[in-house]
This record gives sequence, C-alpha cells and structure tokens, in this order.
Amino acid sequence: MALASFITLPYKLEREQPPFESNEIKTPESLPRYFIREMTKPGAKVFDPFVGLGTTMFVAEELKRVPYGIEADPRRHEWVAGQMEHWMNVLCTDSARAASIGLPKMDISLTAPPFMAINHKWNPLYGGDPSKDGYDVYLKRMQHIYKQVAQVMKRNAPVIVQVDNIPGRTFTPLIRDLSNAISKVLKLENEVTIAWQGGRDDYRHTHCLIFKNAAV
Repeated sequence: MALASFITLPYKLEREQPPFESNEIKTPESLPRYFIREMTKPGAKVFDPFVGLGTTMFVAEELKRVPYGIEADPRRHEWVAGQMEHWMNVLCTDSARAASIGLPKMDISLTAPPFMAINHKWNPLYGGDPSKDGYDVYLKRMQHIYKQVAQVMKRNAPVIVQVDNIPGRTFTPLIRDLSNAISKVLKLENEVTIAWQGGRDDYRHTHCLIFKNAAV
C-alpha cells in the first residue's frame, strides 16, 4: 500500500525506562504502532534487528502480531525479553547473523539502528572495537546487516529504518548515507517524514526510509 510522505504522530514515551539506562534512545510507541497497523494484519511476523529498549517488540505484541528481534547487549536483551510473552523470539546475538540463526520469513521489519556521526571513530556496530573504527566501516557493516535481513524477509515485505541526520559542527547526512548503503541490497520505495506532536523542542521530527525486499 502507498503511504503518505508526511504524517504527524504523538510524541509520548509510554513505558518506564530500564534501571540501567535512560529513555534517550527510545522511539515513541506511536511510530511502530502506525506502521504495523497500516502495513500488516494480526498474526504477522514483525522483525527488529536492533531491539534496543524493545519498543517495536512490545507494540507488536499489543497489536496481536508475533515479534522477533535481535539485541547484542545482554542487559537490554534480558530486560526486554523478561517482559514479553514471546520472549524466546528475542535473541542475544549480532544482527549480522540474522540469516544464519533459523528465523522464519518475516512480514515486516522495523527498527531504529544505532547512529554514528561522520567524525566519530567509535563504531557502535562493533562495540567500539578499535580495529573497526570509522564511519565508512559503519556504513559497510550496515549494508552487510541489511543483506542478512533481506534473507529473512518475505518477498516484497517492507523494511523500515528510522533514521535522522546528526547536527553539529560536522554535519552527518545519515539519512542520505544509510539510504545509499541499504539501497544496494533492498529497493528504496519511499521516505516518510514524521512530525512529532507535543515533542521536545530539540526533536520536532524524524524520518523513516521504506525499503522493499525486492530485486535492486
């Protein structure tokens, strides 16, 4: 189905933050709720390759979908899985292994991946391994991860990536760069801008890149 290229959603963090981390990285539940409702039916399999604090997982269960996810951080994994009915579907591993861990074919993927600034060396996709420093390495790894994700998606299933540019003295055009990297392995269909209603003064909108698991 065709989605509007501009939508407005309420900015509200509905769940309590974990004791070991703030909600700073958390996406409001309204975002995955919108896309899951619009693009899937009850019983659909929803995949998040970067579970984080579990927003997509919790919303999927709320909407009677079946969540599957990967989270590399053991504390986050334990905290999220411990609150889920489908806790066994959340795996503590590297998302770059998505195609080799026996996952079923998914109806939709939705995530906000770890961001990296262009002038930073610390690569979140490698846990800061100094031998894997650098923005270019980050982009190549993200492309590899989405090549793996493509292999667990049903044909023509939507793959949604929430991403924002990173402001600062050195501006990072992350929307463009992730779009270019992932477009090598998935077909880019649309870019949706989400305006936050009642959001923070420093965070008025976000973006979702909509890919399709189709030939590129």
